[in-house]
Amino acid sequence: MDPRFMRGVEAFNAGRFFVAHEIWEALWNDTVGPERSLVQGLVQIAAGYAKVESGIRGGALKLLTRGVALMQPFTPAGMGLDLAALAESVSADLERLRAAGDAVDINLVRPPVLQPR
Repeated sequence: MDPRFMRGVEAFNAGRFFVAHEIWEALWNDTVGPERSLVQGLVQIAAGYAKVESGIRGGALKLLTRGVALMQPFTPAGMGLDLAALAESVSADLERLRAAGDAVDINLVRPPVLQPR
């Protein structure tokens, strides 16, 4: 597996969502085959949480929703990760964001920790 994948996981789990997004985006650009969609989903989820940190509700909702949709075909597991748990956690955060109205910050959500499977 490309070492950038795990560096992205480490950054994401440390709450460095924009960094994870950048790492995975570089990986996505070089990925071919079906896993390309999964990497794209992770890129969008990381970017979505970065938007939450910036208080950009619309962008966060859009990116998190698209990210979950892109990785859904790979559940329950893909690239060594528990994608079912990730999808469930991101979906719960989407509900919280929708219910919160315009006041959005990172304390409103509970970003998942990516777990191996």
